[in-house]
Amino acid sequence: MRFIITLFQWIVGLLFIFSGLVKTIDPIGFSIKLEEYFSPSVFDLPFLMNLALPLAIFFVIFEVVLGVLLILGIYKRFTLWSLLILIIFFSFLTFYSAYFNKVTDCGCFGDAIKLTPWESFFKDIILLVMIVVLWFGQKFIKPLFVKSFATYITLAVFLICAYIAFHGIYHLPLIDFRPYAVGKNIPDGMKSAEELGLNPPRIETQYFLKNKLNNQKITLSQDKYINDKSYWESGTPWEIEKTDSKVVEKGYEPPIHDFVIDCGDNGDMTYHYLAKPKLVLIVTSVPFKASAQGLNRVSQFAESLKSKDYEILSVASDEARIANIPNCFMDPTTLKTMIRSNPGIILIKHGTVVGKYNWHDIPTESEIQAAFN
Repeated sequence: MRFIITLFQWIVGLLFIFSGLVKTIDPIGFSIKLEEYFSPSVFDLPFLMNLALPLAIFFVIFEVVLGVLLILGIYKRFTLWSLLILIIFFSFLTFYSAYFNKVTDCGCFGDAIKLTPWESFFKDIILLVMIVVLWFGQKFIKPLFVKSFATYITLAVFLICAYIAFHGIYHLPLIDFRPYAVGKNIPDGMKSAEELGLNPPRIETQYFLKNKLNNQKITLSQDKYINDKSYWESGTPWEIEKTDSKVVEKGYEPPIHDFVIDCGDNGDMTYHYLAKPKLVLIVTSVPFKASAQGLNRVSQFAESLKSKDYEILSVASDEARIANIPNCFMDPTTLKTMIRSNPGIILIKHGTVVGKYNWHDIPTESEIQAAFN
């Protein structure tokens, strides 16, 4: 029994540390995920929308601290109660996401590892079983160090996590797991499975039908529904109650599938701008929420580059006035994924991201030249 408890202690502890740490690196990303849960289409909790970032910071650091406390073997009752409450809460969220197909990525491991809703749910159930076993076998959990030294270790971990989260918010994440990281080529990330000679996912649609005459209900595959006109021809007693699509065979999906630069009357200018050798993008994901100081600083930055040999473009989810430079439109979710700064700056060379900057860290002329060389 002691061996099993020690094994579960380390597995659960390390998983919570890893899960919390990858989200601590990018707390804004996790706050965006919380906003999805708080949105009207999911739990409809608008009063929590403005608290998404503080809650994200609390949860991600708390996860890491709980993992550390469990491995160190101190404050056992507090740690195990907290882990139990958290995992029950997470299990509910992941089950809700999977069953109702509401939030297709729980963000359990940030952008580092993507899990389907059902994979996330079963992962949480396994963790729940382990934590329950730990609860009943907590007498076998022994401290690694004296309590005072272990407490100092925990405090140090907390302070390190606080710094990492601060850096991710006021600068940029220390590690960028997204497909727009420095060094990534955007056109390559947009290529389809067919273009790469790979198999795409196979998706099956099911039709849930009801007979208006006798209230009989049946479920049909897409092929069977389409091939049998008795279910859909004029005068049929069958009516569609709902449809549901599910992936029956995993395949390659491009990591970038929503990158479109819409320039109004000029139309889709995506590949026009991605072909530029020195493209400076001023990104404003949500203009009305953007920092006034940030907008002023990036405007001054853009103004200073007008006489230089750069193509400067503002991309935003709405009209954004940045130093009278051209403004095109992009999906706000895409812009938030591209850079965790509102506004922010991205340098792109022939479609490859060569530099990313928070508005707090406006690049100098020499930094820009170095990035493009």
